[in-house]
Amino acid sequence: MKPASRLLKSLLIYLTAFLLVILFVLLPRTERFSWTVYGNNIRDFVAQLLLERSLGVSQYNVPAGQEVLDALGKSILIIPSALLIAFVFGILKGMLDYVFSKWKLSVLGSGVTWLFQSIPDFLLLLLAQWYIIHHGNKIRFFAPDGWTGFYIPVVLASIYPVMYVARITYASIASQEGEFYIKTAVAKGLPSWLIFFKHIMLNCVTRILTHFTPLGVYIISSLVLIEYFRNILGAARRMFVGIDYMTFLGISGPRYEPGVLIGIAFCFMLIVALFQIISFLALRWLGPAEARREES
Repeated sequence: MKPASRLLKSLLIYLTAFLLVILFVLLPRTERFSWTVYGNNIRDFVAQLLLERSLGVSQYNVPAGQEVLDALGKSILIIPSALLIAFVFGILKGMLDYVFSKWKLSVLGSGVTWLFQSIPDFLLLLLAQWYIIHHGNKIRFFAPDGWTGFYIPVVLASIYPVMYVARITYASIASQEGEFYIKTAVAKGLPSWLIFFKHIMLNCVTRILTHFTPLGVYIISSLVLIEYFRNILGAARRMFVGIDYMTFLGISGPRYEPGVLIGIAFCFMLIVALFQIISFLALRWLGPAEARREES
């Protein structure tokens, strides 16, 4: 399948998934299902959206659209920042893992990468929270704003992606050992550093870019735990609060907010679609054979 067709297919899947989310969110939150109530929910939402250009009112008697923007503002910068850290430090970590493997010190390289990948997310967050609270001196773990409120969630959200990118980088470098184009470049007398960055690392980057969207989705999903443990009402946790799930009844409570849920889901869908487009354009721009093989 051609890259452009694959991109279009992905965007159509996102749109279909979002429509299904809307239909699910508008389901009657009662013990007995009623098609009449379900139809009224859909009709009222569409009328409110098209005629009043509104997502309704939140449980705090604030326009749901404003709640969505406020919550998104607390999370939006974390996502690209964590992605940037994942790519930069992940590539460096992968290169270091490869060097350690040549020195017979894989336990300090790929071994550490494997260890961090094997630890569950919530456990890493608990360990980070415990360490910062007890040994972090002046670090304010629960800071809602300021520099501390920005870099702590970014670092927490990027831990697993860094290790993920490192593993891909290490595997890509190792797989290119002895390839014909590497031998040809050596035979031409090209410097080792030029061969490494122009050929080996360029292919590494294109391979990593094929994982751009999954990494972005992972970071978005990890925001729920990060915002919960830090007691921050960002987009992911605000979405969770809007469900108002009542455990003892097994259904959502009276503070259920369909407008907030749909609004935040729409924003997340746009972000994921943007990831897909960026990955597509980057691969088209780089254009080596490795990228075409990954896209085929």
